[in-house]
Amino acid sequence: MKHELSDWYERLKKKYPKVTEAEWTLLDHLATVKNIRKGDSFLKHGKVARYCAFVISGTFKFSIQDGEGNEKIIRFGLLNDFLANCESYNKKAPSAVSITALEDAVILKINIKKLQPLYDLHLNLLHVNLDLYREISEQQSEHQHILSLKSPLCRYRYLLERRPLIIQKVTLTNIAKYLYISREALSRARLSVSK
Repeated sequence: MKHELSDWYERLKKKYPKVTEAEWTLLDHLATVKNIRKGDSFLKHGKVARYCAFVISGTFKFSIQDGEGNEKIIRFGLLNDFLANCESYNKKAPSAVSITALEDAVILKINIKKLQPLYDLHLNLLHVNLDLYREISEQQSEHQHILSLKSPLCRYRYLLERRPLIIQKVTLTNIAKYLYISREALSRARLSVSK
């Protein structure tokens, strides 16, 4: 099975060049390649997070429910992105976030409990862990910035200019949930940009 993994491992190696070949091999022994169907969950709301994963293919949404039970998307997981709910794992608390496949996907799934001891032995893996926390923090800050923009048009333009892959990969309904606007407002914004 190793020959099948080489293509996407090469992508991860480019993203995290500090990790040695031996460390990738070590991670490979801990990891499982898993297929997830569109609509299935990597992590369900109310469950304690025990796994993390890299996205080999597919797209995921991280969603929460607002006070009225409406779904809000707080971030997306795209190719080579990291799927996890660190808060749920660290606190051993039920997850407030659901992580769901928006299309058929393949992930490299790792048990966090088995991964954590490696950080003391392999500083490169610890650095990747820190890089991942930084990425997640930056994505959360970016989403807060997007939501601070006053109009649906400004929010859509921001995505179009800075995160065009989301526009290409995600449905209008899910983009609207991410921008916290109605689908109709998003359609008007798209129309305005195309003029």
